[in-house]
Amino acid sequence: MEAVTAALDLNLLPFHRLKGQEAPILPGLRIIAPPRRPARGREEDQLIVFLSLAGNMPLPAAEHDRLVTSLAERFHRSPGALTSALRAGADFINQALVERNMRTTGKGQYLVGRLILGVLRGEQLFLALCGPVHVLHHTGGQTRHVHEEQTVRNGLGASQTTPIHFTQIDLHPGDLVALCAALPSGWEAALQEGHATFDLLRKSLLTVTQEDLNAILVQVRAGKGILTLLRGAVTPVEARPAPVPAVVVPDAPPPSGPAPQPAPAIPTSQVASEQPASRFARLLAGQEAGGSAPEQELAAAPVLPVPAPQEQVLPAALEPQPEEGAPAESASRPLRLITRPATARLHKPGGRASRFVSPPGEGGETPEISRPIVQKRQQTFRGLAKWMRGVQVFTRSTGEKLRQFLPNLLPGAREGEPRLTGMSMVFVVVVIPLLVVMIAMTFYNKHGRTASYQENYEQAWAASVWAAAQTNPADIRVGWERTLYYLNIADDYQDTDEAVELRARAQLALDNLDSILRLDFSPAIVGGLSQTVEVTHLAATNTDLYVLDGARGTVLRFYLGLQGYLADTQFSCSPGTYGGVRVGELVDIVAAPKVNTFSATLIAMDGAGNLLFCRPSPSEPTAVQLAAPSLGWRSIGGFTLDPSSGYLYVLDPVANAVWVYAPDRNGEYTNLPVMFFGAQVPAGMESAIDMVTNGADLYLLFQDGHIAACTLLEFQGVPKRCSDPAQFVDNRPDRTAGISIADALFTQMTFAEAPDQALYLFDPLAQAVYRFSPRPDSLILQGQFRAAEDDRLKMLVSTATAMTISPNRYIFISISGQVYYATDVP
Repeated sequence: MEAVTAALDLNLLPFHRLKGQEAPILPGLRIIAPPRRPARGREEDQLIVFLSLAGNMPLPAAEHDRLVTSLAERFHRSPGALTSALRAGADFINQALVERNMRTTGKGQYLVGRLILGVLRGEQLFLALCGPVHVLHHTGGQTRHVHEEQTVRNGLGASQTTPIHFTQIDLHPGDLVALCAALPSGWEAALQEGHATFDLLRKSLLTVTQEDLNAILVQVRAGKGILTLLRGAVTPVEARPAPVPAVVVPDAPPPSGPAPQPAPAIPTSQVASEQPASRFARLLAGQEAGGSAPEQELAAAPVLPVPAPQEQVLPAALEPQPEEGAPAESASRPLRLITRPATARLHKPGGRASRFVSPPGEGGETPEISRPIVQKRQQTFRGLAKWMRGVQVFTRSTGEKLRQFLPNLLPGAREGEPRLTGMSMVFVVVVIPLLVVMIAMTFYNKHGRTASYQENYEQAWAASVWAAAQTNPADIRVGWERTLYYLNIADDYQDTDEAVELRARAQLALDNLDSILRLDFSPAIVGGLSQTVEVTHLAATNTDLYVLDGARGTVLRFYLGLQGYLADTQFSCSPGTYGGVRVGELVDIVAAPKVNTFSATLIAMDGAGNLLFCRPSPSEPTAVQLAAPSLGWRSIGGFTLDPSSGYLYVLDPVANAVWVYAPDRNGEYTNLPVMFFGAQVPAGMESAIDMVTNGADLYLLFQDGHIAACTLLEFQGVPKRCSDPAQFVDNRPDRTAGISIADALFTQMTFAEAPDQALYLFDPLAQAVYRFSPRPDSLILQGQFRAAEDDRLKMLVSTATAMTISPNRYIFISISGQVYYATDVP
């Protein structure tokens, strides 16, 4: 990614008022420059971090600073798209607060965060907003208020899902931007009024309200991209309350007991206010739902509580690295892994997770792991075996004695009466063993299943310990897959919270190896789709969802409501005759540009090269017949539209062609098409199944999963070229570059809109969406998105068929009878 030369300077002025006192420093506010060796794409990104924490579990100032430092480290080490790097930093803070809150749930203590991340690129400020924060942008005499309603109820640390909203602001010299954890009353009006100087505005914002302040005012000036953190206001000495003189009470008796100790010092950000003006300020002051003394450490990774530990020294490769600023000698201490006894139990993490890994195949693909010797379990099995052996001996001896004793009990048979036959005696002998077996089965169901569960769980635990000690990615994968294998067997006997938590750890480890980010998918369409609808293509705007029914060649429209997407039953976008143009069954759809000649929201095409411009009901669509190529149409496979130039590209794979239509002055396609390819035509064009463009390059997807990348830029004397096939750069551990992704088969692809035009490819079998950073000759894998395991139980009923992404980064996946969606996709 090329560096963007900034043309503006930003001056950041903090406002921090607590308990009526102004402080010059705002906790959690930092401007962090890139390190010496940042990730690709982060070389020029100066990160603005504003992290505000609140709750009844105060966080030491050193921990607060450590969180901000770790956030910036993850941001600058995240390559590729800016939104992905911002999300990586926000996810770290959310996960750290979630883990901290889980450890103190039983104490009634909690800590929530509000986060604003900003990056200046040229004349644009890109922001990531987490939680119910507010942004005020004053430019041209108008004030714009940015506040994402869907995140109002959630802050960081309240859920495993990070509430995040991306936005960008176009800046001009003289603009003002206010970043507020909680919007102070009167600030929006004060910005709107304007002031002659920046200092006068600062004084106005301080005096317009007496409530606590936790905000930043950004001044935009022409410059060279320099970000400066100014010193905030300080309460003057004469304005501070005078000390109360001591009152001497005559003959006061001396106090009994030891002298009172001074109260421990509390960081400035956690001082309790007498009358905070808002609920967020009360949370910050610790005046709601008071709890116990604060914890002093925040874990950076999930830790399982282990009673009666046994220490094992791990390899040096797994030793913990010293924290930034920590003494160097701390790095030399060996990492001691705590192994868990058989009878230990873990705290309850939540509901049961589903299985998702099959048992490993035979042939020694996974190494055997010796399970730890547990004395109590051995005693249990020895006792059970001794008891069963005693039952067997008792049954045999009892049967023999009954066979000898029963004839003596029975009276002698009189003459003419039947004697007790051997079969009758056998029946009497069998009854007692059957009763014994029933008792044994009852005992096994009560105690034997527990023992079987415990044995497999211990095997899973040993596999997880082994996996955590490995450094080779292949061995790590084997260990965690073996962990899941034994957990699947253990779940056949019992469901326990400790197994759920161990499963979550294993799943997270495997997801990290495969660069998987789990998203929360929800049903999009209220009431679902009819089972007769065959979804072949999806298209979406910020408010509309369009579904192409391949069985009928028609398009269905759904608009966003309060509970989901509702059907527009009057929407018309189907085969028919419009203005003398006969339109057949539709084969492909794309969302129309916001500005177009026909005021359409959707563009569809049939197999004969006719375009259908569709509008929301009650408007009728408009049909346009494209001029056919000189060789005619063979079999139209799809089309795409370049929104920047307006050029229309039609894929005719059977004819080995891509036809290009240039719009006329009226934005209509009345000219004859031209062949896109020059002398070089990608091999196997008849197997091309999809096509997209980002204005600079054209990408073709083929049935075997490979991609051809062709440049759209033309230079005089230089023939148009294609990289066929383009290389997939897979940076995951134990993976190599190639012309395809080994564990995926793609069927569709789409581009997301600016600021980061990533290419998304869809694997319907795995219900996964892969994200790539496109290059003229290669595609660099940035990660993949899948549903959480609980959601997959609903979505795996059948294979997915189509995928699309809306301009506001909503991802939609169609499955038989429903379309599922997740929000804020990077």
